[in-house]
Amino acid sequence: MKKRMLQVAAGFCAAAMVMAGCGAKEAAESVDLREVSLDEIIEKAKEEGEIASVGMPADWANWKGSWEAITEKYGIAHEDTDMSSAEELSTFDTEKDAPTKDMGDVGQAFGPTAMEMDVVQPYKATTWDSIPDWAKDPDGNWVITYLGTMSCMQNNKNVDETIDSWKALADSDCTVTIGDVVRGASSQMAVLSCAYALGGGIDNLDPAFEFFEKLAKEGRLDAGAYSQERMERNEIDVLLTWDYLTLQYRDLTLETVPEASIDCHVMKDGAIQSGYCLVINKYAPHPYSAALAVEYLLSDEGQIDRAKGYARPIRSDVELPEELQEKMIDDAEYTDTIPMTDNDAVTEACTEIASRWEEEIIPLMN
Repeated sequence: MKKRMLQVAAGFCAAAMVMAGCGAKEAAESVDLREVSLDEIIEKAKEEGEIASVGMPADWANWKGSWEAITEKYGIAHEDTDMSSAEELSTFDTEKDAPTKDMGDVGQAFGPTAMEMDVVQPYKATTWDSIPDWAKDPDGNWVITYLGTMSCMQNNKNVDETIDSWKALADSDCTVTIGDVVRGASSQMAVLSCAYALGGGIDNLDPAFEFFEKLAKEGRLDAGAYSQERMERNEIDVLLTWDYLTLQYRDLTLETVPEASIDCHVMKDGAIQSGYCLVINKYAPHPYSAALAVEYLLSDEGQIDRAKGYARPIRSDVELPEELQEKMIDDAEYTDTIPMTDNDAVTEACTEIASRWEEEIIPLMN
């Protein structure tokens, strides 16, 4: 599943080397995309005629709508390989002599990691100045395009009370589905949300681990992954993840089970907010197509595409259609959000969360 988060490891490298031998292409001639005019980028992207992304699947934040628009507008064919943030960067690195991938979408903490690995190249879209400074690398090596806020989706068939806070969750008898905390960026951020809610934070994760230790001992921590099939079979009580995912899952469930009763709320006592970064592979075989994709994704149209996938665009100057606003969680629930703007601190916290979860929580779930 997309956005599993793990330190770049030898196993990923081996997998990526296998991929590199299949359909590999020579690396494109080096070019500083920041020095090329948009007209030239469009012209050369049309000549390239194709783009290969990683970690940008059709069912995540409406990437499908954006890729279809790019294909229709510029005639650029697209394909995606879904993988984790760590796998994306590992693939860029191990394929550098015969690259097949052009760009990816990685968790916020992986933007600086991509630079440390030296696997990305910079590009600044024409809307660059409308993006908050904290949400972009000054040189253009990564840029956040959309935000998520930690939220809860509850199945009212199984849950009587309103779950809109970690305190409410603690006081309930609900079983909690959180996903793969060892590898999942969104799952790790749910743990961080819990830490903030219970008096800790990015520098003090102990309250969250005490909370989840108690849940695990009570048998209230779901060891399984979320799936639509499980939701439709009423096997899920409460799911903790980003708002754009809980809203999407809600609507997908209602499409197949119209009688279902599902509520989604921002976790008001730990409403951390984080984003995902676009990165262009340093060795991209189609660098102009990648730059043009970034250009579109940060345009008004591209930002509205994210909202169609329930995500909140990074650009606050984009006015969303009223029908999209009506599908979102009420703005009033976002008054106390906690923006995660220190990327280095987020990276360190997520690494600690993954390690401690494997050591302290998983043994209690077996």
